[in-house]
Amino acid sequence: MHETLKTLSQTNNNQVILTTHSSSFIDLENYKSIIIAQKRTIEEGTKIKQCSENLFLELDDRKKINLIYWINPERSELFFAKKIILVEGQTDKTIIPFLAKKLNVFKNEYTIIDCGSKDNMPLYIKLLNGFKLNYIVVYDRDHQANKDANGINSANISTAGIENVLDARYGTSIVLINDIEEEIGIIERNNKNKPFIALSLVSELNYEIPNQIQNKINTIYG
Repeated sequence: MHETLKTLSQTNNNQVILTTHSSSFIDLENYKSIIIAQKRTIEEGTKIKQCSENLFLELDDRKKINLIYWINPERSELFFAKKIILVEGQTDKTIIPFLAKKLNVFKNEYTIIDCGSKDNMPLYIKLLNGFKLNYIVVYDRDHQANKDANGINSANISTAGIENVLDARYGTSIVLINDIEEEIGIIERNNKNKPFIALSLVSELNYEIPNQIQNKINTIYG
């Protein structure tokens, strides 16, 4: 249906206007055609958000963001959220809402987007800035004890890439020291089944959520 309507709009000067709550109809390649209509209160009335500027001037960035969407089209849900929570990967996406529910601060209207990596985050931030959407970026400091100077320098470069594109009018950031595993108290590291191992820990009946991550979860969902 999406492809049919898109083809129709490109032939014989047809104009197609589609209203939807389905992320399946979001096509990031043509993001300038996306219009978000929101009505928070009767007094405010309906507000329109549309991005007409060129967000991805570099061909590599445009290609990369499109590939990310093809791999995981559910990321289009960000266009329908009251607030977007950007995280690095699946472990963060699994643990953060789980802990939020345990702390009774979880909100269904907040959407968590797994960006795939820390270095992908600036692409999403540019997109959210362009549409003036509210967001919070949760990323790792990545200064783990086993990292050498080069590894720490690389992590700092990735951090700067995120902070340099943040727009304080719409978003802010939360830094995990050094990652979600360390925050919840995992000592022994295993690169396999990380989300499962982390979820197994926080699901234990006697597990107590550390104060530091509690504060961060409260801020994320505040």
